Amino acid sequence: MASVNDVPLDTVKGVFVDGQEICLSHCDDGFYALDDVCTHENFLLSGGELLEGCEVECPQHGSRFNMKTGKVTGLPAVIPAKTFPVSVEGSDVYVDV
Repeated sequence: MASVNDVPLDTVKGVFVDGQEICLSHCDDGFYALDDVCTHENFLLSGGELLEGCEVECPQHGSRFNMKTGKVTGLPAVIPAKTFPVSVEGSDVYVDV
């Protein structure tokens, strides 16, 4: 869980949910969550940037993932990232792992 204020618009933040590392993003149309570990190599996506189109870019080799679908949108990664459902209740953001 995180607060809406913890993840400003157009940013990503790493959070732990039940021991799972999650990359939480705040896009124009809401909050989205991916497994925080890049599928190309073992680097945290939450250390990267949220780009236009709700894509996160891995800070190590530049792989890109769509935060909504987990699909790879930029190489060198070829394996999609796992997505998780997100809900917002008041000012609290919940990720269902």
